[in-house]
This record gives sequence, C-alpha cells and structure tokens, in this order.
Amino acid sequence: MSERLSGGCFCGAIRYTAEATETKHYLCHCADCRRYNGSAHHAAIVVAANELKVDGTPAVSTVTADSGRSIARHFCGSCGGHLFTSPWPDVTRYSVKAGTLDEGVPFRPDAEIWTKSRVAWALPLPDAEQFSEGFTRPISIGARKG
Repeated sequence: MSERLSGGCFCGAIRYTAEATETKHYLCHCADCRRYNGSAHHAAIVVAANELKVDGTPAVSTVTADSGRSIARHFCGSCGGHLFTSPWPDVTRYSVKAGTLDEGVPFRPDAEIWTKSRVAWALPLPDAEQFSEGFTRPISIGARKG
C-alpha cells in the first residue's frame, strides 16, 4: 500500500509530493539533528528519491554526520525552512521533515535512532524500536537494484 505525502516550506516557495511505495517513520536524537532543528530530535519519513516530486529548488548544505557519512540538508533559500535530508552525493532517498507535512498527513514514528544522545527530558516512545546509534540494519528504501 502506498503512502501519499505532501508539504512544503514556511513561505510556500517550495512544495513537494510523494506517492511512496515504502516509508519509514522515525525520530533521530543525534546532537547534529538536535542542534540543526533547535529541538530534541529530527522527526522524519524516509521515501525513495525517485518518488519525491519537488516544485522549487531547495538550497543544499552538506555535512559529515555522527555516523561518518556525508549527508545533505535541503532547505528553502528564501525562508530557511529545512525540508529534507539525504545521503550525499548519491541521493537515493530523502528523510522528509515531518514538521513540513501538510495538515492531515499522519506521522507515526516506529523507530528512534541515536538514542544514546537523547536529551534527558525526552522520553522514549513506548511502541517505537530503539537504536543506540543509527539503524543497525540497512534501510532498503531507495536502494539501488542489482
């Protein structure tokens, strides 16, 4: 069953939609995500890159994550709204920021990653799978076939 996502930045300059055949809803507690988002965690939905359609051109900033991998943060150059993250430079999937979803699009995190960096006052979600660091098994969403 596919999941339909839609959303955009604060000023409306960038909009996106996805008819995602597979998704992964999660929270990330790493220090980089907390600092970048100004919150206790990054809340996102993973979708395959080829299933995300973007109207507008996000600006991109690349960093080395706590995991040692290069990631890109895609954001609106006008309002600064952070829209998604992706592996870099081979963008095979996006982690769409849950806070940018249109009203009515459900967010149901079933996993939390980098819990060893969770702030003390952020309680674990009772039904979410917990990972001390990143996911311990590969995320196949957007993986190259063959």
